[in-house]
Amino acid sequence: MEAEETMECLQEFPEHHKMILDRLNEQREQDRFTDITLIVDGHHFKAHKAVLAACSHVLPQIFSVL
Repeated sequence: MEAEETMECLQEFPEHHKMILDRLNEQREQDRFTDITLIVDGHHFKAHKAVLAACSHVLPQIFSVL
């Protein structure tokens, strides 16, 4: 994709990233497609491995050995 095509796409969908994060959060809240549970001080948190791995330098390595 050329630079001007990329810019055109970004202009058409300026809030696309927010929509994606909102939908992932909705799925998490509905316990849909979650594939890991983090337990912190006895509290359980359902999550998406892909989202956690995208936010960390360490978690992709940990997830790859599980």
